Amino acid sequence: MRGAIVLAAPVPFLLAMPQQALAQARDIGSTASAVYPNDKDYRELPMHLGSLNVSLGGEARVEYDTNVYAQENNAQDDVHLELTPELQINTGPGTLSGQAHASATVRRFANLKTENTEAWSLDGTLRWSPEATTSLVGRAFWQRTVEERGSPESRQDPNAGPREIDSLGTDLRFRHMTRRLLFDLQGNFTKYDAVSTVDDNRDFNSMNGVATVGWRVTGITFVTASAFVARRDFRIEYTPAGDKRNTTTWGGRLGVEFEPGGVLQGNLSAGFFRFTPDDKAVPDRTGLSVSGSLTYRPRERTAIMLDAFNGDVATFRSGAQSRTDTTVKLSLQQEIRHNLFASVGAGYRSTRYIGSGVKEQTPTVSGEVEYLFSRNMSVAGYANFGKRNSDDATQEFDRLKVGVSFRLRF
Repeated sequence: MRGAIVLAAPVPFLLAMPQQALAQARDIGSTASAVYPNDKDYRELPMHLGSLNVSLGGEARVEYDTNVYAQENNAQDDVHLELTPELQINTGPGTLSGQAHASATVRRFANLKTENTEAWSLDGTLRWSPEATTSLVGRAFWQRTVEERGSPESRQDPNAGPREIDSLGTDLRFRHMTRRLLFDLQGNFTKYDAVSTVDDNRDFNSMNGVATVGWRVTGITFVTASAFVARRDFRIEYTPAGDKRNTTTWGGRLGVEFEPGGVLQGNLSAGFFRFTPDDKAVPDRTGLSVSGSLTYRPRERTAIMLDAFNGDVATFRSGAQSRTDTTVKLSLQQEIRHNLFASVGAGYRSTRYIGSGVKEQTPTVSGEVEYLFSRNMSVAGYANFGKRNSDDATQEFDRLKVGVSFRLRF
């Protein structure tokens, strides 16, 4: 579901970076972005401005939502229009290369005007790669995200609009491979700032780091060992009761990583995390840490993707000392014909609030079909359904979204 925000997993940027490294042929508004189009007449061709490659796109989406506020009773439905322009600029290949990206999302509802929102994202990336096996990548970003109704701990008051959160941050990654070894260092700093002063208690800084060492066992396969640490420092350090809110999470994982170019691509690892709050009255705890994103391409026109995460996440729910999220998503992307693409997926989220004993489970299913009139124009139809079960009956809901979108790419 679009617009959701995950506030702070121990190493959230680890899930995104392997996906950014994929050589995706259709980046802007695509149903099957992991599939390499077979027909060159339908492949996107960026515009050239000197040494720069420029991709400009946009999407107009009309969506019907059966339960806009994600309520357990008296669900309210509505239709909304969503406009998403997007611009991406890349330099040509070389030892030093760069990329800039900008996008915005404007939503306007037919009846429930409190849900009208604007979101945006700006980011820039610099990559230094003196040789094919060594790279240093830095990224800075600034964005406003609109929290999805129905996300864990999202607003439930229909009279107040969805929560808006600004984030400003940077990622840094160094990667080096030898004939047998892999070295990977990653770091992230993000400042989260809820726009409304009512949500000042949600403002915090997140600092994450991870170090990975790998041993090549086949041509594209590494066995890896990783250590990570995450720190959350809240702007309002103490709760009204005088409890400290800042926390540190650390741990390690063992896994596998597959280099781009093969049938398998991405990484998957599992291990443990140790949650250590600054407040000595709150007990430490140990849990299962899982992180990974895998893409399997049994043939050129097909991509099967698995995304998985389990770990500690920031919580703001009253009575909860901390929160553990488990998310798993399996999806299939397919080029049916040279100008017809489809994707189907199934996901599962389990949220456990430590201290309150509340558990929530949310299974989801989704599907989308896209027809390309040309390399620059397409239309897509989609549907997704989710149902949340909870130990707290007021948090349960089910929700169906169906829609159609018109896409332009230049």
